[in-house]
Amino acid sequence: MRSHFQLSFFFNIINGCHTTTTDSSSDTSSSTITERINNQVNYGCSSTSTLGVLTHTNGDSLRHPLLNISATKHHRRFLLRLIHNSTIMNKQEEELINENTCLLDTILPKELILRIFSFLDYQSLCRCAQVSKYWNTLALDGSNWQSINLKNFQRDINGNVLENLSIRCGKFLKRLNIENCKFITDHNMGIVTNHCQNLERLIVKHCDKISNTTLFYLSRHCPYLKHINISSCHHIDDQGIKMICTSCSYLESWDISWCMHITENGIRVVTESCSKLTTFKAEGCTYMTNNAAMHLGKNCSKLLFLDLNRCSSLTDDGLIILTQYCPLLETLIIANCTSLTDHTLIALGKYCHQLKKLDATLCSQFSDAGFLAMAQGCHLLRRIDLEDCTAITDETIRHLVDNCPNIENFTLSRCEQITDDGVRYIGSSVNAQENLRVLELDNCPSITDISINHLLACQNLQRLDIFDCQQITRNAVKRIQMRYPHLKIHAYFAPQTPTPTPHQTTTCSFCCSTSCSACVPSCCTIT
Repeated sequence: MRSHFQLSFFFNIINGCHTTTTDSSSDTSSSTITERINNQVNYGCSSTSTLGVLTHTNGDSLRHPLLNISATKHHRRFLLRLIHNSTIMNKQEEELINENTCLLDTILPKELILRIFSFLDYQSLCRCAQVSKYWNTLALDGSNWQSINLKNFQRDINGNVLENLSIRCGKFLKRLNIENCKFITDHNMGIVTNHCQNLERLIVKHCDKISNTTLFYLSRHCPYLKHINISSCHHIDDQGIKMICTSCSYLESWDISWCMHITENGIRVVTESCSKLTTFKAEGCTYMTNNAAMHLGKNCSKLLFLDLNRCSSLTDDGLIILTQYCPLLETLIIANCTSLTDHTLIALGKYCHQLKKLDATLCSQFSDAGFLAMAQGCHLLRRIDLEDCTAITDETIRHLVDNCPNIENFTLSRCEQITDDGVRYIGSSVNAQENLRVLELDNCPSITDISINHLLACQNLQRLDIFDCQQITRNAVKRIQMRYPHLKIHAYFAPQTPTPTPHQTTTCSFCCSTSCSACVPSCCTIT
């Protein structure tokens, strides 16, 4: 976790202001660094401080330090100002820096220094901005801030920070991620879009205060927008969708997952306006109906990635039409679409020959016959998730292994009809031996140690999940672990119940009672 000191250090630079940190951890950190610098100055040792400034006192000019700081009171005060996050310098200190201008500034051209700065993270850039006025200009140059991800600062980002950041970045900013930043409002986004008109990718997932107004600002100021993620923005509806789609003609990726107020009409507007669409995510959208799927297929033939997880209204009719018009589809997620049957799999095998990933979790009506038809047409499959497809048997594994030689990730968790024979098909396949990386067999009650023996041939296997496979023993797991030490095995074995030991009692030979209190111990025998 980032300390409060580090976060305030970052935000103060962006805001162009200085605030005093009162957090106890920051005080400890500051005092520790201060003591370290005092020791360095007093004892003449040299090292690199946390600010990236090389300090030395031996006068060796051949080292070419970033900032030549000698053991004087003024230099010490200057370093302490940097540590305590102060950008205010008096005239004497400015002259001191000018006298010791680092060789890096005089030798390297501005363009090359900017290139070096482009590899730094936000906090490092802010630290560099405090070294000198020249570095401040370069570190805060908009070219270094073309992509900003504030997800990790979600609890601390407020509207003022985002606004000041957008002003500094200007038209250089192309990618902005403010996922889970709960304090960002439509007003803040209006300022962002006004200054950052070359924005191409925007993620506002879980920004609860974002509404149609933000989409209106985007439609007015950001015509080059290509990717937008408004997942779980519950205040956005069809009206906002219509506004942005009419102006942003370059849109290639939409994520409207869990936007409960976007209806079938809103999805139709997206499909009709965004003919270049390659990625569409609509997880949990109850209005993703068969008609919406048909519009998507007919208008977006370049679709590569489609996420329809938990779209419970979909049936075979919508998916069949969609697959007919989207032959380039590479990833399809239809998990939890419980109404789909083998007809969808047959259509995939017939039309979607470029399919590489299929997630069919909880599609309980899919059977061996459907997967046979799909496998015969989808030879490029690399990842397939069949968790809770309870109707499939070992035959499905055989069809997939025989027809899809590139499978790397294979999930068969909770497929209760899978047995050792199914795993044998995997272990005996030359392609699976070379390509299989992840195999998940959780809660497959019929597999035993024999399956583990079959998997010994899969030399590139990296992860094996066998939770709650009660017929697999520890010895079998140890055997494959010894063969492949790098293999990560996720398994659980219930702790063994200790064997009860015979309870010792004392019996009196005279009264035939146990633990006779009237008898002395010498008259009792242990039984």
